[in-house]
Amino acid sequence: MLQALERSLNIYINALPGNTYGDYEPISHIVSEPDVPYGQEYVSLLARQGKIDAYKEGKDWLTTKSAVQSYIRTRKRKR
Repeated sequence: MLQALERSLNIYINALPGNTYGDYEPISHIVSEPDVPYGQEYVSLLARQGKIDAYKEGKDWLTTKSAVQSYIRTRKRKR
């Protein structure tokens, strides 16, 4: 329920004039950086499962690079 509330608030805040996404970027931009070892499909799956802080706007998932880095540091199974 809290995730739905947060997602709704993010949508309204981003709709304000002059406001951008803040730190949130489309997942496709984040996974294109060399220090992110995951592909777009996997990070999208993490977002859909609620394992990283993310929300969907239109057809795009948005998250922060720090959310992905936090997941990398705290994941239980190491490669």
